Amino acid sequence: MAVQGGQVLLPNSLVVEVLPFATPLRIEMAPSWVVGAMLWHNLTTPLISLGQLVFKVAPDADVNSRIIIVNTLGADQRLPHFGILGTGAPRPINLQRHDIAEDRETAEVARQRIGVLSWARYQDQSVLIPDMDAIEAVLQPLVRRT
Repeated sequence: MAVQGGQVLLPNSLVVEVLPFATPLRIEMAPSWVVGAMLWHNLTTPLISLGQLVFKVAPDADVNSRIIIVNTLGADQRLPHFGILGTGAPRPINLQRHDIAEDRETAEVARQRIGVLSWARYQDQSVLIPDMDAIEAVLQPLVRRT
């Protein structure tokens, strides 16, 4: 899945739906990479920008994005999904173990950012494997307040 600034690798089972961009409602006291929330299937669904969080792109770079709704890994019923701003619809790929390797070229600073589980190489390109648990931990208290 492409986001502003780079590529993200997610299991297909996490992707629920792809929506056109809509201006989100602001969430008070949220970090800048939590761009807001939208009502989706009668649930307040937070939207995040991995471009801002990990790749440090400017906030206005996400304006023409798509919203990729993903399942969460946790059991919090108030946060069953969240949205990730992407530059297009994700495309499924069939990975084999030998198709992907750890990206040892990525700087240590980039490896230690919140939201980064790991960096990998796929087809000679660096890809982010996001830390869904860490992202959800930031989103959970925000959803409880809404």
